[in-house]
Amino acid sequence: MAKVLSEISDSLAETVERVGVEVVRLEGRDRLAASGVAWSEDIVATAHHVVGRDDEIRVGLTDGTTAPAALVGRDPTTDLAALRIEAGGLTPP
Repeated sequence: MAKVLSEISDSLAETVERVGVEVVRLEGRDRLAASGVAWSEDIVATAHHVVGRDDEIRVGLTDGTTAPAALVGRDPTTDLAALRIEAGGLTPP
């Protein structure tokens, strides 16, 4: 059992290292932080329910700074939303 757990831990660590720069933190008015994925240099994909009614959304970048973001599209049926950050500079897959 210990070998399986060790293999899972190693695999997870490799995955986080590989995709970590693509994951961003989303901060909205009076909400807990959530996550999103860099889709392009200025677009973040996230869940629709994360940005429900927030209009003061900020994206936490990997360098520790935050940038304002605007909702550019949403689809409640699939629970997807797209945000555009003004600063650009995201690291897409």
